[in-house]
Amino acid sequence: MSETKEKTILIDLGNVRIKEYDSLNVQIERLEEVYNPISKETSNKWRFKGYSNTILNALKLIVNKELFLDKKAANGLKNYLKQVEEIHNKIMVVLEGEK
Repeated sequence: MSETKEKTILIDLGNVRIKEYDSLNVQIERLEEVYNPISKETSNKWRFKGYSNTILNALKLIVNKELFLDKKAANGLKNYLKQVEEIHNKIMVVLEGEK
C-alpha cells in the first residue's frame, strides 16, 4: 500500500526547492528542461537531485553542488557571481523568515 500524498515544499528558491521526504529526511529537486523523445517536445520538470538529513545541510548541498546555477546565463565570471549573490540572498531571506 503506497500513499500518493503530495509532499510539502519546505523551501522554494526559484529553480531549486526542498521538499519533505519523511520524518528524517528532505529531498532536493531542481527545475530542468527535459526532452521527451516520444513527443519530441521539451518541457520544464522538477528533477530529483538528492536527499539530506536537515534543511540546513540541503541548503549547503544546493550551494556546494551549484544546483541553483543557470548554466545558460552564467557565461562569464560576472554573471556567475551575480547568480551566487542572488542564491545567497534568497537563502538569507528564507532563514530570516524561519526565526
